Amino acid sequence: MTQYQKKSIRFSYYEAFITSFVVGLSENYFAAYAVQSGHSTLISGLLISVPLVLAALIQFYGLAYIKSMSVSNFVKNAVLIQSVPLIILAVLSILNFQAGFVLLLFLYSIYWLGHFSIQPVWNRWIFEIVPAEHGQIYFSVRTRLNQIGIIAGLIIGGLTLHLNVIDVSINNLYFGLFIFSFICKLMTYFLFNRHQSTQIPIGVDREKMYLFFKKFKPFFKSYSLFHFSVYLSAPFVAGYLLNERHLNYFEFMIVMLGLFAGKILMSMWLHRRTSEIDPTKLMFYGGLFAAPLPAFWPLCTTHWQMMMLHVISGIAWASWEVGLALCFFKNVTADQKIEIISLYNYIGITSQVLGTCFGALLVNFIFTSNYNSIFIVAGIVRLICVLPLRRNKLSAEL
Repeated sequence: MTQYQKKSIRFSYYEAFITSFVVGLSENYFAAYAVQSGHSTLISGLLISVPLVLAALIQFYGLAYIKSMSVSNFVKNAVLIQSVPLIILAVLSILNFQAGFVLLLFLYSIYWLGHFSIQPVWNRWIFEIVPAEHGQIYFSVRTRLNQIGIIAGLIIGGLTLHLNVIDVSINNLYFGLFIFSFICKLMTYFLFNRHQSTQIPIGVDREKMYLFFKKFKPFFKSYSLFHFSVYLSAPFVAGYLLNERHLNYFEFMIVMLGLFAGKILMSMWLHRRTSEIDPTKLMFYGGLFAAPLPAFWPLCTTHWQMMMLHVISGIAWASWEVGLALCFFKNVTADQKIEIISLYNYIGITSQVLGTCFGALLVNFIFTSNYNSIFIVAGIVRLICVLPLRRNKLSAEL
């Protein structure tokens, strides 16, 4: 490994922590900000998912016009795009401006456009920096830094917003969160500038994307069905906790912390045993145990019980994610990364948005804003939709 590669990897570690810190500090409070802006639980849930489809559409049609841009330059530009909504949200907060649905939809869409644009292209870029023999160590360290960063951001964000109990203006507190997140995004831009650059063009091959979809169509059908069922209720959890269960920001932070704590504990345990476990079974059983958990929300009467439910959920979802990574993403070659990860994102986003919108229709017209009912129904539907994945032969096919 060259000295330049070693420096790039070190800067990549810094970038990993700061990027995940912003996830905990701002992304996890997007729904809370929508509630603070006067929106209902239903609207805050829609604002979690609907912006993703707009971002995906812009990315899908926009990549064709910039395919000659190098992957390193593209990632840096995408980070700058992602930082713009954060500074606008900070300005809206300090001006005490109650952001409407359309404005938040636009700002969140631009933010997620940056996120989903970066993800597949960064994976292609980092392959050029990290030698294959160091890949496992690099991604292991990066995963830990991501986990630490999210936890740190979530705690600092929750404690900051909880200062409203001593009569500090909540708008000023949100300003602090968003302006600091904006600064962090600028820091990641400069850290990417210190990475080893590459002249490899983006060059998204849609024909290759289509062929991969055709080859693994049975898996994607089962995956999208389950993903659809997950988002019947998932986007409404934050608004439900704040609006319906009346948690304060400290309690909200504690509950959300449970999810990431569960994921970290399980991923650390699995890290030592991945060679002993069939990844497709791990993915299926993780999804199976996670499926019915929303039905337990109405039974949780304290925020500590809610946190424990989230811990169990985090353990289950970590199993799902590790299993999926082992049998899917680990087998993707460098020249397929942009197309395959983009395809996976498009399918995931489409099913997520459709699930969220269908869940919103159920809440509004069938359950008349009874969120306990949608959580119970979602738990049952998830359990049914996860079953086709037991016949998944993805790892054998790959």
